Amino acid sequence: MKRLKAVYIPVFLCAISAAMAPLTFSAVVDKIVVVVNNEIITQREIDVVLAPLYAQYRTMYQGEELIRRLEEARESILKQLIEDRLILSEAKKQNITVEDKDVDARIDDIKKKVGSEKDLENILNEQNLTINELRARYKEKIMIRKLIDQKVGARIIITPLEVKNYYNAHKEEFLLPEELHLKQILIKIKKAEGGQADALKVMREIMKRIKEGCGFDALAKEYSEGPNASEGGSMGYVKKGDLMPQIEEIVFNLGDEEVSGIIQSELGYHIFKVGDRRPRRMREFPEMRQDIEEYLYREKANQKLRGWIDSLAKSAYIEFK
Repeated sequence: MKRLKAVYIPVFLCAISAAMAPLTFSAVVDKIVVVVNNEIITQREIDVVLAPLYAQYRTMYQGEELIRRLEEARESILKQLIEDRLILSEAKKQNITVEDKDVDARIDDIKKKVGSEKDLENILNEQNLTINELRARYKEKIMIRKLIDQKVGARIIITPLEVKNYYNAHKEEFLLPEELHLKQILIKIKKAEGGQADALKVMREIMKRIKEGCGFDALAKEYSEGPNASEGGSMGYVKKGDLMPQIEEIVFNLGDEEVSGIIQSELGYHIFKVGDRRPRRMREFPEMRQDIEEYLYREKANQKLRGWIDSLAKSAYIEFK
């Protein structure tokens, strides 16, 4: 089971998470686009968040497709910004407070992630933001998080029976496939003349030494050009679907500690050795309990959050300029 991420993250932080993306718009137009109660959303704010997506999309799309994708992204960003403002407005109404030390801690974390205070200043300059604006936005983020915890998180209860029932009803999600611990020796085919013949000659010599009793790990360290050669060619545990089909068909029919023949692929020539194997098994309830609890919590939280935001929107003043 996959662990889900946090329930709600204000969209203005996208600009910081994509910190090194330059602002690609020719000018920043600071006009009001939407009014949400007493809060505003400006064109500048939308552009700052949209800029990294614009830079990415223009490398992927062109013409009408680029325009369509950008418009979809803008609509999604604007929708999220409106929801941010709805919650922020309610947080202010509820007198949610934030201490300076909490904001300082967030700013310090960002400085560490981007490198230094100077690096952060450079990123903010590229995005036409000041450190005071960043602090204000983090203060808003913390206010939003506090209110969500009060209105949503603290009111969710997951019972042991719910967790057990989910496990019993979704057992197929907890079935682990057969896995092999696999090692390989790879000799790549060089582009120079005689490359294929030379690679095959080396591989045949390696196979000869294996049959003479030389250790596979030692030969991998000496000859292999594949990943983890220094670790005896270990690939860790693999399951069906992890390997190229022509390789998978062979190695999954090998016995424990058995060595394959020479196999050719687009990468070169391979020899594989199977270590131990993990048979298919069902992950037992005790080891999955916490994952299921977290999943059910976030499912309920998302549903409750959606309903709460919709109720805020119904009683809010929202005007598009």
